[in-house]
Amino acid sequence: MDLSDVVGLLGDRDARPRILVCASTLPLADEPGATPALHALTRALARHAYVTILVPGTGGERPAERLGAVEVERFDVGPSQWGRRREPSPDSRDDLGLFGLSSRQALAFVHAQARAVRRVVGDHRIEVVHSHGMLLQGLAVALARGRRPRFRHVMTLHGGESWGRVPARRAVARFVCARADRLLAVSSSACAELDAVLQTSCGAHLQPMGIDVARQRAGAIAESPFPNGFLLAVSGLGPRDADEELLRALVRVRMQVPDVGLILVGDGPEATRLVGLVHELGLGDAVQFVGERSPDAVAALLRGSRALVLPTAHRDGTTGLALRALAAGSRVVALRDADAADVIQHRHNGWLAESSAPDALAGPLIDALRTPRGHAIDDRGRATAEAHDWPRVARAYLGDLGEPARTSG
Repeated sequence: MDLSDVVGLLGDRDARPRILVCASTLPLADEPGATPALHALTRALARHAYVTILVPGTGGERPAERLGAVEVERFDVGPSQWGRRREPSPDSRDDLGLFGLSSRQALAFVHAQARAVRRVVGDHRIEVVHSHGMLLQGLAVALARGRRPRFRHVMTLHGGESWGRVPARRAVARFVCARADRLLAVSSSACAELDAVLQTSCGAHLQPMGIDVARQRAGAIAESPFPNGFLLAVSGLGPRDADEELLRALVRVRMQVPDVGLILVGDGPEATRLVGLVHELGLGDAVQFVGERSPDAVAALLRGSRALVLPTAHRDGTTGLALRALAAGSRVVALRDADAADVIQHRHNGWLAESSAPDALAGPLIDALRTPRGHAIDDRGRATAEAHDWPRVARAYLGDLGEPARTSG
């Protein structure tokens, strides 16, 4: 089913569907190089549809505003910490716990958003509502939709939901899924998280979030501080981030690929210990810790790197980082059981290690570094990135609107 089929199904008089996107926050786009996913998705959708975003307000904003071609509607949830905020990082996404909401506050939010959804659907003749996350948005839209649907409900699963804090979580999940016409998941782990709650398959369609390919390709290229180029890792430098394993793997890699180095972007509680480990391993001249970097700076490092290394399975956001690396012309070495494996196939468009153990990680790294530039793997990597450019992701999303749901009862 292509876009023209979808438009015919939706049947708008001027052949453009009307879509409402529900979110918990409206991220600011004021950081250099930042393009928050919500902005990018709605902007891409607005090329083919009338798009409105519904987010909570704090009572001080105008009742309606615009982001380019996208209309923004806000609803009042009373004096609170909601409103226009930066999007939470993937590592801390926790809709119920993120703002410290009590169960009563969470329920008040859900009911306020459900009322607002009904109002906006009527005012704007909305045909499709996309809940950007299951808690709290999916629940609010499910309440607004009801058993006799007044609109199509497409829900995107992002993972990291705080199901452990939800009473009767399986019943809640089944209620929401039964009132969704289509489930999308940004990663395999997000889908598996809901499967575990439901104790059955949720039937979600895998649809990673997009990237701005042109932006990743254009701009400065970081120069290598090492004679034979550098590997790049972006890490929270925490106890679960496998940075120690990566450093130990680097010792093995340098035996086969001399003078290659590693740049570690990020900061965290393990930073001091890892700096000490670098010197213990004799890597003092082969590793640089550069701390936090802006999106533009990370893009420049990706363009200059020989490969991006994603040695950790637990971190969300690895799929997007892998796609950005491919778009920037770098290579990707990730773990087979990580979300990045949703878009990376071993020796097809990147490399996958069986685990983060130093020996398991070193082999694919050495192979990636020894494979000549211009190999077919690089061509397929670029094609993978282009397949996830925001305009193409938006078209895929619109195509999903015309397919029936496979939800769990």
